[in-house]
Amino acid sequence: MIERTEDPSMIEHRLLELVYTTDAPITAMALAYFAPCSLEHAEKVLDNLVARDRIQLDVADDGAITYTFPNRHKLTPRVEPAAPMPRASLIPRGVYPIATRGGRPASPGLAAVLSMLVPGAGQMYTGNIVSGLLWFMLVAAGYTLILPGLLLHLICIATAAGSAHRLNSSLARLQLEGGY
Repeated sequence: MIERTEDPSMIEHRLLELVYTTDAPITAMALAYFAPCSLEHAEKVLDNLVARDRIQLDVADDGAITYTFPNRHKLTPRVEPAAPMPRASLIPRGVYPIATRGGRPASPGLAAVLSMLVPGAGQMYTGNIVSGLLWFMLVAAGYTLILPGLLLHLICIATAAGSAHRLNSSLARLQLEGGY
């Protein structure tokens, strides 16, 4: 349930929101609904503003009372910017890739060289520890038959470079969104 107010300053604040964010005709009933407040309190605020010459009172031929604001124009509502999220809320602590410590991007070339020396090391460099261990075991098993091991090692090198490239792309997206 919406809590009603009797505070004239709060009612006046809601009146200004109504005036500058909608094209609705301003009446005591509209203000009472929007504020929310009693019809009596809405009329008091409106009459006070008329008496202080801030707004004008208009009475139509049928007796309907509306209030007009000089130079009224619709504004877009003010939106408070969202506070940037801390790094820890986007990426759990301890999951930061080694290659991005200190804000440095991951080097696809270095990832490829590391995987060339030790299969899976490039994946580990980009923070993919499990992937690196799996590549190490797969390439080691493939080298028992020589040719499959060499082929798997080349694939491991290529995926390490791709992993660094994807990591850099993800970090760039996070920086553009203001969250990293």
